[in-house]
Amino acid sequence: MENRFHFRTLAIAATTALVGVTLTACSEESQEASGIIATTSVWADVASAVTGEDVEAIITGDAVDPHHFEPSAKDLARIKQAETVVANGGGYDAALYTAAEQDRIVHAIPLLDNDDHDHDHHDHDHHDIEHAWFAPEKVRQVADEVAERVGGDAGVVDKRISAIEDKLNAAQLNVAMTEPIAAGLVGAKLIDVTPEEYAHASVNHQEPSASAVAKFLEQIETGQLDLLFVNPQSTNSATERLADAAKAHNVPVVEIRETPPAGQNFLDYFEEIVGQITDIAAHAEPTGHHH
Repeated sequence: MENRFHFRTLAIAATTALVGVTLTACSEESQEASGIIATTSVWADVASAVTGEDVEAIITGDAVDPHHFEPSAKDLARIKQAETVVANGGGYDAALYTAAEQDRIVHAIPLLDNDDHDHDHHDHDHHDIEHAWFAPEKVRQVADEVAERVGGDAGVVDKRISAIEDKLNAAQLNVAMTEPIAAGLVGAKLIDVTPEEYAHASVNHQEPSASAVAKFLEQIETGQLDLLFVNPQSTNSATERLADAAKAHNVPVVEIRETPPAGQNFLDYFEEIVGQITDIAAHAEPTGHHH
C-alpha cells in the first residue's frame, strides 16, 4: 500500500513538473534559459515594451561599445539556451548572436554567418544602416516579430514609433553626422548632406582624410547645414573640430549616443532626440542655404 501511494505521489509530482515546464515555455514571464534575451539593452527595451515583462540584455550600461564587446562563456551559454534572441544584426552584435541557431533570432538587419563574423573586412556603403534602432521601421519590425514569437502586444511600440515618424516627416532640415549613427533617421524630410568621402570613411571605422574634413568644415562655415549629429561616445580630433565649428557658426548640435544614458529607457530616449530635432526644425530659417 505504502509503495503504491509513493508511486502515485511521484506520478503526480512528475505531471506537475511537466505542466510547469510547458507553462514556463509558453509564458512571456520566463526570463530563464528557456525564455527571451536581447543582445543589448536597446533591443531589450523594445522587447520589454511588447511583452510587458522585463527582458534581460547581455550588454548593458553605456560604457561598453558592442562592436568591441568580448562575451564570456556564460554570456554565450545564455544566448545559446534562449528560445528567442533579440539582436541588431550585422557586425554590430555578431560576437553574441552567432552563438544561437539562426531561426531563434529576431533581428533588425541581416545576420552575418559565423564565417564572416569579422565584420571589419566588409566595405560598407554609407547608406547601410548598422545602428538599426534609430530606424523607426526597423524598431517596428522587431516589435512585430517579438509579439509573433513570444506573445504580447506590438501596438504599444507601433503607436510610439508612428508618432516619431510623423515628427520626422514634418522636420525639413539639411543634416550631417560625424558618424553614421543617425542614418536611420534620415529620409523623407531630413536630408543627409554629409560629404560622401567623410561618410564612407566613418561607416568603415576609418580615419577621414584631411580633405574630407575640410569639405565638411566648409559646409558648416558656408551655412549649408541646419543640424549636426554627434555621437558623444565616439569622438576624435576630427569630430571635435566639426562640433566646435558648428557651435561657432550657430549650427545646432544634437548628441545621439550609441546607447541611452544609463537607466534611461530606449524608447523614451528616441522620443527625446526626435523632440530636439522637431524643435530645431520649428526654429530653422527656410532652407535657402544652398550656396
